Amino acid sequence: MAGGKAIGCGIAALTLAPIGAVVAMTMLVAGIAEDEEANQLERASCTVSADTPGDAGATPGALQAVPNGWGPLVDAAAKEAGLPASVVAAQLNQESGWNENATSPVGAQGVAQFMPATWASYGNGGDPFSAKDAIPAYGRYMAALKGEVQSIAGSDANLLVQLTLAAYNAGPGAVQQYKGIPPYQETQKYVSSILDSAQGGFSMDCKAPTGGKPWDGDLGDGEWTTPLPGGVFTSGYGKRNVIGLPAWAQDHVGVDISSPGAGFGNGGPVVAPTDLRVTGFNDKDGCVIAKEDGDDPDFGFAFCHLNAYSVKVGDKLERGDIVGTEGNKADLGSVPTHLHFEIYTPEAPDVTFPYEGFNIDPEPILKEKGAWPSS
Repeated sequence: MAGGKAIGCGIAALTLAPIGAVVAMTMLVAGIAEDEEANQLERASCTVSADTPGDAGATPGALQAVPNGWGPLVDAAAKEAGLPASVVAAQLNQESGWNENATSPVGAQGVAQFMPATWASYGNGGDPFSAKDAIPAYGRYMAALKGEVQSIAGSDANLLVQLTLAAYNAGPGAVQQYKGIPPYQETQKYVSSILDSAQGGFSMDCKAPTGGKPWDGDLGDGEWTTPLPGGVFTSGYGKRNVIGLPAWAQDHVGVDISSPGAGFGNGGPVVAPTDLRVTGFNDKDGCVIAKEDGDDPDFGFAFCHLNAYSVKVGDKLERGDIVGTEGNKADLGSVPTHLHFEIYTPEAPDVTFPYEGFNIDPEPILKEKGAWPSS
């Protein structure tokens, strides 16, 4: 419900994000170039195809999961708010189920569930029961909320999205009081469910999921190849703030790469970025452990959350050979499908597990080797 609420509201709901996924969502952050910032915004939330075969009336680039031809309205509101379009679509879906005539017991109105007093400030004299008026007003309102919590998020764009959603649900004062997402169960669930839904159900520019089709074998031009062909970067190395994860998991010892559209099912084929030998497994987290085979420096690797393995201990793989299937097997409960990829220093033992002191940030190495995800 837009405006005037302590905690609560909503009509409809969905599933998880980021890290997500979920995964996973980001907003405009001062000091970041606009183009890079836009990429950053969609990176954590992008999962569902923007191309619907056979839909001759589809607007190019419009959100396919948005009904009634409202995709361009959602896109424009997202730009106004500085939110990923997928998050905007997920929130409007959760608030009203896309029902222009929706009302709530406390008086919220329309597809964006505005309270009358808030509508008076942001509706620009329009009709809250008209999506053509309400969705743009929603964009203006969310932009204002974002401005009120910006200083708390600092340069953490993912956190800024979370705090803006929390401000919508609990009010910006509560976010400011607690200097973060308020410790209200409903607010935390609200933020989580929207981010989950955004990753699993709405996107602007993602490619369609592979649907189990064989990988096409394109290794790219780098010295290494990306460990998840067609995947997008969703979470980096180091400290993070992901709703629903325990404190130890907020110290991220790898990078996450996700296949657009995988949701909670099987994702794409995970492949060897370079020649390697398989040294072990961590079945609790669906990890294949390996060592670089050949030239120094012989980095170690972990390919985690795999739903299935295609290798056994002792196997020697060449660059591009399939390691297993991207999945969501984890000792963290239910997480969206993604590859959690770790690199260990050369002196690490053959079978290495997280938090043993050998982890290093995979991003600069993958970039140097020409194997960083293209999206």
